[in-house]
Amino acid sequence: MKIYAPNIHLFAFQLYKGANVDSTSVQADDIQLWQVADKIVHSTLHQDLHLSRRIDIHKETESPRVDLLKDSEVKDDNYAVDTEGKISFDKQQVVIKGFAYPLRLLDSYGLWLNLRRPEKEDDGITPTEDVDIALLSKLNPNNCFTLEKNKFFLGQTLLITAWLTGAKDEKYLYQIAQECLEAVFPNVSQRPPFHRQGELFGSPIFEYGLFSQLTNYQHVLIWLFRDSKADENLNLCYQELLDLFFFRTKIIKAYQDSRITYHDVASAYKEIEDAIDKLPKKGENDEVTTSELKDLKNKLKELPQLALKYTRLLRNLEDYQNTIAINESNYSERLQQISGIIENGELAFFKTFSQDNSPFFQKQIQADLGYFRHGSTLLEQAISSIRGIVEIEQAERDRSLENTIQIVGVGLGGGAIVSGVVTQHIDKPMTISFNKPPHLIVTSLFWSFAATLLFGWLAWRWTQRKN
Repeated sequence: MKIYAPNIHLFAFQLYKGANVDSTSVQADDIQLWQVADKIVHSTLHQDLHLSRRIDIHKETESPRVDLLKDSEVKDDNYAVDTEGKISFDKQQVVIKGFAYPLRLLDSYGLWLNLRRPEKEDDGITPTEDVDIALLSKLNPNNCFTLEKNKFFLGQTLLITAWLTGAKDEKYLYQIAQECLEAVFPNVSQRPPFHRQGELFGSPIFEYGLFSQLTNYQHVLIWLFRDSKADENLNLCYQELLDLFFFRTKIIKAYQDSRITYHDVASAYKEIEDAIDKLPKKGENDEVTTSELKDLKNKLKELPQLALKYTRLLRNLEDYQNTIAINESNYSERLQQISGIIENGELAFFKTFSQDNSPFFQKQIQADLGYFRHGSTLLEQAISSIRGIVEIEQAERDRSLENTIQIVGVGLGGGAIVSGVVTQHIDKPMTISFNKPPHLIVTSLFWSFAATLLFGWLAWRWTQRKN
């Protein structure tokens, strides 16, 4: 099958600032998007774009959108770097043109990279010839249009457009789209699965990539133009479409990250359950051993740390939910802007994401929060329970020690008094001497010991009666 004037558009985004990004220390050569643009152009057209050298990433403006091309590189208000070359296909040298448009959008860098078979020859009048769908395989060698993931990379959308070559193609729309997909992704393992089909500006559009395969999710659109209407509308609202893909990417990235956090929260919740299960099961009158008391005190140190970790994870889930809500609002706003630009523009295909998918993501996170907040309550109850047991047990042990000290003190004090009285009584009829007969010393000790026991017993009885 043949198509006319096929295009590959890459819309890719990565963070330039945030909690884990120091934008002041980043250099242009460090940014993955510019390296990818250079790599793709070099792989396909064997040219060096040198995009990093043409960009000023520190440009400042009050606008949320910043065109990053240096002023010296801008020609005729064109903030993209154009490229042109030839590729060998079907024993011919086929002209391929393209551009790279670098920008900063809110908290992220963005790249719109295009490679295309021109609609017109160099004279600007003669239409180029239809080409075999297989030409698309020459534009994505070694799957260079699929970016590697890292902690700053947000995601990408690959938009493939082509003109249908006649009315006969209407019978084979899905087949044409599928062949385009297979040409761009000849490796089956790298090919995203079919998701849905719809209409956009009067032309059929096919979407690939399933949210059920979120870990390896890749978003691909194949848009087949019936007439000039779709192409003209694309040119009218290309900035808004770029924004649309950006907000969509932010939503999906937030949901992907929430699934990672979900597993972390589930793991922390299991830690909470295990910690609570290991607590000693004591009845009201059961004695807590010294070893158990020590273990409970250690738990009072460990559980607050676990509670802090758990609370942070729940807060992260809430942040992802808020991120999705904010970007869903931005996404819907861009759809409204496109509706204002294009009269009678049917946008149901794009609205599905904001009306169905994004709300589902938020509901899923809300359900997660509803379930796991129970873990915080468990932790609070466990900490309060342990603290109560430790305080009561410690107070009882302190009181027991105090009573013991009192008993010993009373007993020794009473024994000392009796010993003094006995010694004084025995000594009265005798001459004072430091060398007392042994039997007198024994008598004194006997009465002192007896008195100590007696007074100690009386003190013990008193403390028992008091308790």
